[in-house]
Amino acid sequence: MATSRGRVPARFDDEPFGLDTDRYRSGSRACDVAELARRRFEAEGVPVQALMACDEEGRDGTRLEGLLKVYLPLIEAPAAERPFGMVFDPIDTERGSVLNYVAFGVRHHPKGSHAPTVYAIAHRRLHGRSP
Repeated sequence: MATSRGRVPARFDDEPFGLDTDRYRSGSRACDVAELARRRFEAEGVPVQALMACDEEGRDGTRLEGLLKVYLPLIEAPAAERPFGMVFDPIDTERGSVLNYVAFGVRHHPKGSHAPTVYAIAHRRLHGRSP
């Protein structure tokens, strides 16, 4: 899956990315993290060591079998210090593997929040309904 530099090319569609970042106030940390990640991933690819498999079935009922996630911001820090995530669908092409952007958002909300997580957003995009 990796390129020679230990990275996998990523493709982004403006519409879903815009929907995801529009959930946040322009200039917010979430928008800044998403936009920086997109620029880096489009220019350099996603580092293989940052990719993790999504749970086939999450505690919240999401089904993301075969998808990959990245915790953001992309820094050396515990997961708790990386509150955002991106979900990708790995696609094999004639030129090698490519990661298609699926969703961006907060990984986990505080108890009582009804806002969708990045995993719920990805599930809805893939299955056409909420988990």
